Formats: sequence, C-alpha cells, structure tokens
Amino acid sequence: MFSEKTITALVTAPVTQNIALIRISGPETYNLIRKIFDHPLPEYPQKKPQLVVGNIINQNKEIIDQVLLLCFYKPHSFTGEDVIEISCHGNLFIVNQILRLILENGTELAKEGEFTKQAFFNDKLNLIQAQAINDLIRAPTLSASKLALHNLNPQTQKEFTKLLKIIADQLLKIIAIIEVNIDYPEYDGVEYLTGKAALNRLQKIRRELEKLLSLGQQARIYQEGVKVAIIGKPNVGKSTLLNALLQEEKAIVSSLAGTTRDVIEGKYNLKGIPLILFDTAGIRKAKNIVEKIGVSRSQKVLKKAELTFFLLDNSRAWSQEDTKIWKLVKNKKIVIIINKTDLKKKLKLPNEILAKNPVSINAKREEIKGLEAGVEKLLTKNLGNIHSPYPFLSHSWQQSKLQELAKKIDEIIQALKQEIPLDVVSGDLKIIFHLLKELSGKEYNEKLLDVIFSEFCLGK
Repeated sequence: MFSEKTITALVTAPVTQNIALIRISGPETYNLIRKIFDHPLPEYPQKKPQLVVGNIINQNKEIIDQVLLLCFYKPHSFTGEDVIEISCHGNLFIVNQILRLILENGTELAKEGEFTKQAFFNDKLNLIQAQAINDLIRAPTLSASKLALHNLNPQTQKEFTKLLKIIADQLLKIIAIIEVNIDYPEYDGVEYLTGKAALNRLQKIRRELEKLLSLGQQARIYQEGVKVAIIGKPNVGKSTLLNALLQEEKAIVSSLAGTTRDVIEGKYNLKGIPLILFDTAGIRKAKNIVEKIGVSRSQKVLKKAELTFFLLDNSRAWSQEDTKIWKLVKNKKIVIIINKTDLKKKLKLPNEILAKNPVSINAKREEIKGLEAGVEKLLTKNLGNIHSPYPFLSHSWQQSKLQELAKKIDEIIQALKQEIPLDVVSGDLKIIFHLLKELSGKEYNEKLLDVIFSEFCLGK
C-alpha cells in the first residue's frame, strides 16, 4: 500500500567527493526544510522547479554547510510528491550531519527504490518504466542502456497501451457476446459468435504475445549477458585467452598443466553483448584432490553455460582427452578455437570438428579478431532484428506473465479446436483479461512490487 510518509536518502555514493546530493520527498518536505534552512523558500506551490542558495543550520543556528536547494512542487516532480534535492559539499561528516538533521525532523530513511515506488503510485510511470529505470542504471553496455531508454520512452508506452487495449477489447467483445447469447438466446439483435470465429481472434492475440516473448528473450542477452565456458584439456591456453579478451592478468598463466584449479570469471563487452567468461580447470584425469575439485567445478560450469569455447592446441596432436571433451560439448552452442598458431602444426582435426568451422587464434600475442568476429556472427544470427514499437519485456516477472498468458490462450485454443462450447471457456477468458492488467501494472500484488523495487539502489 502507498504510504503518505516523507522519505529521504543520499542519492550519490557514500564516499568523499566534490558534491553530494540528498533527496527529500513527501508531504512534509517543505515544512521540514524550513526548520533547518536559513533562507526564505520560493512561494508555494509553483509549476517550475526553483533554485535557492542558503545554509543548512542545526538547532543552535550553527551553519553546517552552504548548499543549493532544487525545489520541486507536487505533482510536478519525479515522484509526484513535494521534492527538494540538496546539493552540499561531499565531505561525509557534512553529509551525515545534514542527513541526521533531516531524519530528526520527521522523515524516514528511504528503502531501495522507494522514490521510484512513490512515482509509480502517483501514476508518474508504470511498472515497465520503473523496471527500465533500474535497467538503465545497471546497464552493462551501451546497447543495454539503449534498450532501457526505449522502454522508458513515453511513445513506447503509448504504443504498448494501444496494443493491450486492442487485445483487451477483443477479449471483452468475445466475453460479452458469449454471455448475452447465454442469458438472452432468444434475442436476435446480438451478434452470434461461432467457435471458429473466436478461435481466429485468439490465434491473432497469441501471435502478438509470441512476438513480445521473443523480443524480451533477445533483449535479455544484452541486459544480462551470455555465460561462456572456456573448456579444453590442460595447457591449451585457456587462461591466456581469458587474459587476452579481458586485457588484464585475471588468470595465472603457466606452462605447467593443471595450474588453474578453480573457475575464474571475467566480463567482456563484445560490441554491445556482455560475455560472462569462465576460465575452467583443464579437463583430464586429475592427479590430486585439489585438481579433482577444479575439474568437477569445470563440468558444473559447462552445464550452465549458454555458449562454449572449446580450445585446442595447434602444436599437439588430437588426443583421447580432446575426444572426451568433445563428447561433453558437441551438442551445445559451441565455438571451436585452435590456439598457438605460431607453433608447428601437429593437430589433425576429425571431420566432425572441421565441419564446425574452427577459428584460429594466437592468444599469447592477443591475435583474437577472428574469434571475436565468429562469436559475434553466432550470437547475432540468433538475435535477429531487435527493433520494436513496444517495450522489451525481458525480466523474469515480465516473461513469466507473458508465458502465463500464452499458456492460458493455448488451452482455450485447444478447447475450441475440440469444439468445446464457448460458455465453458468464458471464465478462462476473464482470467486472461486480468493477466493483461497485471502485465501493464494496472493490477498488481505487493509481493511483486517488493521484488521489483528491492533490486533498486538506495536513493532511486
């Protein structure tokens, strides 16, 4: 439930810096600030934000800091409440004194995402836009930030609202005709809806949902990244490849087999697609308990990976170890990489491997452009055209709601194909109508809101 409390938080990071920003939002904002500010405030209320310079003072009228106030007036603010943002010097002793004064005069410390939650309850944005704000803050690449901005765009929301209205109107029309036909079968002035006509309308709705599902799944790759396991037998250059991609010494590189005993993780931006790289221990028959644990962890990472780099050594012949690894990875999405191309070739690949178009690199010399091009081609081939007038519904709660909608419509479609009477499916159609409202945020439960806003940072 929405609370009428006044909240405050430090918006900038809690570190020493040039300027810090403290936000206050709620009905008591202006009454509170008058108690700790020594300069008259602008006339209340106003449509445009106002700037005021003055001093924050304590109860003894001692100056804590000279500050700049940016004053917003309800409903013309981000939260829809009265809001004041205090720009003060970024010394943490000063920041903490000001925060203490604000809290002592009747505010509460804001929780994660609570300012955005106020904005949601005041109809300043919907749930999809609220989620997009957090996505924008946490975007791992420029591509991900562009997707978040697309979801925030009012025009995007306008198009999505229009689509949901068309779907809802279709459902309501079907429900209304069914119920009138049931209640007034003798009345000739009402359209008679056949099962086939209802089926056609529902199949059209189902296709629209499939598009939204697919676009959301594509967007998730840009937002969350692709988990990549670097797999191979010991001493083929897995750690060298990881370091070459990350441009840092993340993993220890040694000519001794079995040097990597644990899984090492790093993040790499491949032209807007975040790759979460896992350098794994070389897979072979372990010679001691520590190496055995490392190999076991490698196999667990391999199971979770969405893409596998199978690394081979150009200077060593194909071995039983390579065959064993190939059997583990051949049914996965895979890039086969031949490393150490500067050394004399001894590797002869089986035809099954050659058919996968291996990429040749020299990780030690950071000659990996061929690998980058191959991975980009593989990933973008599956991404397709990621453009839409509608928002990208990529988060688990959004995908879950879309899947729930699709499943319910599929059940009704199957029922109509079996010529089950329309009045039997009328109740399920009403469920779909409410699921649409939940997707748009017009209907919600507190548990879902808590999940969404708890992922925000403090001060937002």
